[in-house]
Amino acid sequence: MIEQETRERPWWLLPVGRIHPAWWALAGVALIAADYFTQPDFQFPMLYVIPVALAAWYSGRWPAVALAIAVPLLHVAFLMTMTGGTESAVLLVIMTLARGAVILVMGLWFARLAEHERQLQRYVVKLEGLLRICAVCKSIRNETGRWEPLEAFVSDRSDTSFTHGLCPRCEARH
Repeated sequence: MIEQETRERPWWLLPVGRIHPAWWALAGVALIAADYFTQPDFQFPMLYVIPVALAAWYSGRWPAVALAIAVPLLHVAFLMTMTGGTESAVLLVIMTLARGAVILVMGLWFARLAEHERQLQRYVVKLEGLLRICAVCKSIRNETGRWEPLEAFVSDRSDTSFTHGLCPRCEARH
């Protein structure tokens, strides 16, 4: 029988899955609310990266791009209303837009990384453990104890197809 060994993902890898993009919109609103309840000069630039990166990982490229563009623009609008367009507000707006560009690039990078991991999960198949195989007909005993042909066993557990032919040695013999 096949011994299934469950391997845990490393703690530093994000879990696999999908989350509805509306949750990231709520995260963006929460960041703007945090800006509202603090002083306009006190900013949380690193906090903007977190929801964009998570949106890229769990919801894809477009929710991350939308969030990376919307949150800095809303922050700029908030700064303009709070400061009234003073000289210090112009500097804050420029810094916010520059941070927004960096966050956008990071969001695109995380989206590509998540897409790459999902592709790897689709294509990487690994058989582990001992396979009980018949020495004569090459059938394999599956998890339920039934014998099935080698080709069927491998095909059911991977994206592999088989074609049959004869190697030169068997061709000469048969």
